[in-house]
Amino acid sequence: MNTRLFPCIALALSLAACGPASTPGTAGGGGEAKIVGLVLTEDGPARQGHIEAKDRDGAVVAQADIGGDAHYSLRIPAGVAYPVVLSATAAGAAAPLKAAVTSDLVADQDISPVTTLVVDTALGLGGLTEANLAKAAGAAIAQRKSSGGSGGSAGFKGDSTQQYGGWH
Repeated sequence: MNTRLFPCIALALSLAACGPASTPGTAGGGGEAKIVGLVLTEDGPARQGHIEAKDRDGAVVAQADIGGDAHYSLRIPAGVAYPVVLSATAAGAAAPLKAAVTSDLVADQDISPVTTLVVDTALGLGGLTEANLAKAAGAAIAQRKSSGGSGGSAGFKGDSTQQYGGWH
């Protein structure tokens, strides 16, 4: 696994846990949302693949291909029921990678093994609520620290909305 990625994600998760709460099912401003980001596998940036965005009911609301530079861009239609789960099927990845977006205010969202851990943990706690995502983010930080990671922030940029899942 690319160990340089984890310090950045650990800081991101801690910042997300401090962000304002939003109510699942609301869409922030209610308009169309554009989400951009990187897809990062355990071996580094994904060079090929496909992303699907599903609303809280599991309906596919947007799709995109992963560019050769590992970037993607999705347009989520107005009126979509949040949270939206992004699922990336990246060439060379053992399983799909996931990330959760809780509001149309989120514009930047990377998808990685750590965001997948956060989504899976939150689902195991009962669903993609703000509280469960905060607990899951904390668990991911704790897991990183117990495996010898640090809290450095080289190359990290946070989303100004500070929504759970809105960091990268």
